[in-house]
Amino acid sequence: MKKTVHEYKDLTTGSIWKNLIALSLPIMLANLLQTFYNLTDTFWLGKLTDGRDAVAVVGMSFPLVFFISSFGIGFTIAGTSLTAQYKGAGRISEIKKIFAQYILLLVTFSVVFLALAYSFIDAVLKLINTPEQIFENSEIYLSYIISGMVFMFIGMLYQSFAHGFGDTISPMKIQLIAVGINIMLDPILIFGIGFIPSMGIRGAAIATLFSRFVAAILSVVFIFKKLHIIVPKFREIIPDKIILKQIIKISLPSSIGMSMTSFGFVFLQGFVNSYDTVIMSAHTIGNRLTSLFMMPAMGLGNALASIVGQCLGAKKIDRAKESIKTTFISVIILLAPINILIYFYGGHLTQFFVNDPEVVSKGIRMFKILSVASFSFGIIHVFMGVFNGSGFTKYNMLLNSARLWAFRIPLVYIMSGRILDYEIFASILLLRPFFEKMAIPLKEHPYEALWWSMIISNFITFAWALMLYSKGNWTKGTIHRPIEIVAEAEEIELSED
Repeated sequence: MKKTVHEYKDLTTGSIWKNLIALSLPIMLANLLQTFYNLTDTFWLGKLTDGRDAVAVVGMSFPLVFFISSFGIGFTIAGTSLTAQYKGAGRISEIKKIFAQYILLLVTFSVVFLALAYSFIDAVLKLINTPEQIFENSEIYLSYIISGMVFMFIGMLYQSFAHGFGDTISPMKIQLIAVGINIMLDPILIFGIGFIPSMGIRGAAIATLFSRFVAAILSVVFIFKKLHIIVPKFREIIPDKIILKQIIKISLPSSIGMSMTSFGFVFLQGFVNSYDTVIMSAHTIGNRLTSLFMMPAMGLGNALASIVGQCLGAKKIDRAKESIKTTFISVIILLAPINILIYFYGGHLTQFFVNDPEVVSKGIRMFKILSVASFSFGIIHVFMGVFNGSGFTKYNMLLNSARLWAFRIPLVYIMSGRILDYEIFASILLLRPFFEKMAIPLKEHPYEALWWSMIISNFITFAWALMLYSKGNWTKGTIHRPIEIVAEAEEIELSED
């Protein structure tokens, strides 16, 4: 039986609304399920006797794990962009060559970065002012989570190529199974049952590790089942300088941007850790739930990347622009009611995770601020989808890096007054009155600078993203630029295994 490339989803034709919904809904669900990894840990650990400290461990670990995985995320973004554009151009043979290089990159990345991660766990925990009472548990939790990241990279590899072909359902199915396993194992391993002892923090980490292992196995199975036409033979998995150059040109800015963002969160975690575990717990819950609220925007942005990629590959610029407009309207319609509800009722969610009066009181104030900040960031995801799909990942690198390092982090220290703790700034007599005046509004609650700075930095980033989009450079795409793999653009018929 013969099978042509056109049997894979063609995003360059048909209803834009239908394509966007068909792609984004599975991505939203998959992202929602991914969020449940940490939400499940947060929920059950919050029920322990020392629940406040346990939740703080999970929250403190997130930016570190994000930093380590950011390089891998950058490469998967490039995988989706290249796959979508070559799919749109009908050049499937080139995707097979790209996939071979990704296998090499996956192996290299796993060995190098995970080795470095294990070597510096203690040093990094000390660097970000991890409180003594949670230091040992943080070390235990991170060691297991880092072990599972190699399995996470395998899942990300499959997801990136599947999304480029327009298949968002298969990755969602894998995520559903993995999260189901994690939800089932968490209470058993955390509290113990029968012959299984109570393992607390360690149990939560083991549950996540095992579920990611299962997800990796399923990803490999789906690669051979769904994407067998791009799976290279063993002799074909050799370094190709031209292809690697193209991959790195797209992925390196993404990786740098993601790593700068994640390192910014590590830096901010040091600020959070300078307060007590009440603030740490509230901040953790806020981060987890904000990720949950952002699912619609993230799903639509990721779906848009695949659509834009295929449209640019097929040189259908007008359709790409119409898809962007449709996505923008969809994000506003979905996020507006969600954030209104968060503003009025978000504080009650804190109590659901940690029933501590101090944590709950901080959460009520926190969510009123986050409801505004997350709405603006949701709109930014539309532009990020455009730049990722077109291969103009340098724009996202600039936006992500500046959002934290040029805007948010300085604002956190200025608005909280903590900038005057540093002699280099406190000694500048001309600026000291300015810093003191800027800290007055949050004098009673200096830690709220964490959240107010999000609003300001997100709005500045949105304005910048709109300006970059308006320039129109993204419409050039990637595969039509000089760094191009020469290939026949003919339809390839392949026998189905």
